[in-house]
Amino acid sequence: MIDFKKAIHLVYSNPGRGTLESYFRTHFPDDKIQIHCIYNDLTTGPLNDLTSPLDYEKFTSYWKKIDTICSPNTTENDHESDFQFSDLSSEFSIDFPKEKPLIIWYGSEAGEKLMLYRYCSLLKDRELHEINLDDWPVNSEHDYTTNCLAIQDPEDLDGIFNIGKKIEEHHKLLYGDEWERLKGDQKTNRILQDDDIISVNEEYYDQSILDNCTSDYQKAARIIGETMGKQKSTIGDYYLLYRIHMLINEKLLEWKGNRSIMRHLEIRKK
Repeated sequence: MIDFKKAIHLVYSNPGRGTLESYFRTHFPDDKIQIHCIYNDLTTGPLNDLTSPLDYEKFTSYWKKIDTICSPNTTENDHESDFQFSDLSSEFSIDFPKEKPLIIWYGSEAGEKLMLYRYCSLLKDRELHEINLDDWPVNSEHDYTTNCLAIQDPEDLDGIFNIGKKIEEHHKLLYGDEWERLKGDQKTNRILQDDDIISVNEEYYDQSILDNCTSDYQKAARIIGETMGKQKSTIGDYYLLYRIHMLINEKLLEWKGNRSIMRHLEIRKK
């Protein structure tokens, strides 16, 4: 394994970054170890390489559309000022210094695997290394449905670099092909099923939302939490709120309260 202190560590999600930063800060306080994180959700929305202004526009337009539906009582100008993205060109950059080794952290979580596939597709000429968290079981009393960096306890990561290894060329090609396949599916959601990433339609979570509703009004936030907890793949709460609004618009759910604020919205089956 290469010197991990000199590498750039490629991670997915802000909680995942926090886990690794905490581990490095505790165990290697005098070393400036570089972490590069993809914060935005790769499991939802149009999938493209995210390497050009047109790619970024397609990505942001999708989420702004969702925000408009989730905030029906605000104006379009409010959306433009309140719903902002990070610097996507920096976040999704693949322009890493050639002298820096690259280590990709991933486990059995859809977003992390999509990150792995993307880097293997776009960095096919670079030597890549991996930390596969499925080779490092979670030491927890919780029954997690996924194994990803975000749920790891930083105190339990000591020695994890012993499982690090180079991604062999045939695996890199396989992962890159998976990225191309998923891009070509033209569906808006991606889930982990039997260790594979598959594309599903936008309505995929609707039945689960309806199953968690009753004839009595309940907080939308509660329904969203219950729906998230029953999924084998990670899904964001804001996307589920969007699907609730679509079910309301389709007259499958009734509502009361404030549709623009999740904690003030209550829903029930119609």
